[in-house]
Amino acid sequence: MDPTLHTQSKGDYESDVWHHAKREVALPQNYSQKNYKRIVLATNFFANKDYNTYGPTPIEVLSTMLETELSKLKRFTLASRHLGQKGKWAEKKFQDMGTTSARSTVRIGNGLNADFGLTGGISSIKEEYDRGSKNEVLYIVRIDYQITDFETDEIIEADMAEGRAKRSIFRLPSGKVIGGFSDSDESEAVKQAAINALKVVANKLGNKLPIGCQVTGIRGNRFGCDRGYEEGFMGKQMVTIYIDDNGIDLPLAVAEASPGAHKTSGKIIAWNNDKDEYVQDIIRQIRANPSFARQNDLFAVSLAMPTPPEWDSNYKD
Repeated sequence: MDPTLHTQSKGDYESDVWHHAKREVALPQNYSQKNYKRIVLATNFFANKDYNTYGPTPIEVLSTMLETELSKLKRFTLASRHLGQKGKWAEKKFQDMGTTSARSTVRIGNGLNADFGLTGGISSIKEEYDRGSKNEVLYIVRIDYQITDFETDEIIEADMAEGRAKRSIFRLPSGKVIGGFSDSDESEAVKQAAINALKVVANKLGNKLPIGCQVTGIRGNRFGCDRGYEEGFMGKQMVTIYIDDNGIDLPLAVAEASPGAHKTSGKIIAWNNDKDEYVQDIIRQIRANPSFARQNDLFAVSLAMPTPPEWDSNYKD
């Protein structure tokens, strides 16, 4: 049961023969050039005591799994605050026994300071429905979460994300189970539901904190910029290219980015068809002058963040 995510693709931007967009070319909400970097995120998942929690998979296991999977989003550098801390202090205690080289002992005090914090309460439930010849089993994992800006203490996002996984059990009229889902596989169903919930959280995180880069060049309908996969861009990602013109940000085009390790190239899908003559004049200058990007402040900012493909391949029905 795939969750509903807010994503965009090049198919959302049809264009005419002049490559003018039929859908409005616009900037995303909450974009900020100070966030055009890989953001350090501290996470804290805990059991939500306000809800009836069910499951053969303990909440602590789900919490660790969610932190592990969240680390696959290159948009964030995860700062360990819980399980990793236990491992660090266990190693420190072992090294203090004096059985290892004193020259390479772990040094405390160089930990990362987080930019933002993600705090989430996890609950899981199981529901079963009689559908005649089969029973439908629904596993639901809910995450109630907050995202906090540590610099200002502002809660920039607070919401609930719910993930579901559905299984079927086939029975004879006598009630005897003859096929379908086995109760021994419940933990995998709960994990799939948890990943579906995490997809929603990650999608909202990426849309709340869009990644961006400075455009280094435009040639025809091709562009390049100075950030890549290691700085937070992921997969095929839609971006808006805009110019900072004396403090006024003007969206110029929408493009599909294909990130390399530390830089990104991509193809412009459609130019802004705004009737503002000033915007159209800038677009004409860009297309006529290959050096325009080096002479002006052009940026690209993400419109939506895709999720890692292994989330679908590793956790499925």
